[in-house]
Amino acid sequence: MSRMTPVAIALGILSALSVLARAQNGATQGAASTTPPTVDYPRDRSGILIRNSDWISIPSEMPAKIHMKHGFAPALTYGIAPAGAVTDYEGLHARVQIEPGRPVICICHVISLPGNPALVRLHPKKNVRELEGGKLHIGAKFAEAEKSDLIAINVSQPENTVWLVQPQQELPAGEYALMAGTQNMSIFPFTVAPPSPPSAAPEKR
Repeated sequence: MSRMTPVAIALGILSALSVLARAQNGATQGAASTTPPTVDYPRDRSGILIRNSDWISIPSEMPAKIHMKHGFAPALTYGIAPAGAVTDYEGLHARVQIEPGRPVICICHVISLPGNPALVRLHPKKNVRELEGGKLHIGAKFAEAEKSDLIAINVSQPENTVWLVQPQQELPAGEYALMAGTQNMSIFPFTVAPPSPPSAAPEKR
């Protein structure tokens, strides 16, 4: 595993902050047109759980590497050209796999969150899943999250220490992750598996 330099870590954190800020704004604007999630969540469990046929715990993952797309461009153009900050997470798929739909994620019995939760799309490439943090202008220190990677969500808080998160639309097959605040680069990833093909009917004899 590659060692991350302080500069790379700083870029990754800045990228994550931008992702979360844009996700929070999007969730606030879109929540009025849909119904906040209301489900029977576990009362005796804590952590990040996702509802499939039952509630499944989502383990957190830390990044394996943080780098920039077109990293040489800002150096050659004195920071005018943008560079995309990218965070890599090991493996093509998450350990938790669910069926397509609008899953409900429970942030269960957590004392506090450093920021609003965000749901993001990851991109499988080679042996990693990438989180694209957006376009970063080094000279101007300007960051903008990729809009296409933010999932519009609704959030409800039935208790002081419980948050329920649900996408506004069904999630197609792919890689996703919950980001629960801005204090670190850990994510809670899950895979939406492709729907199973219908079984063929037995031939009549």
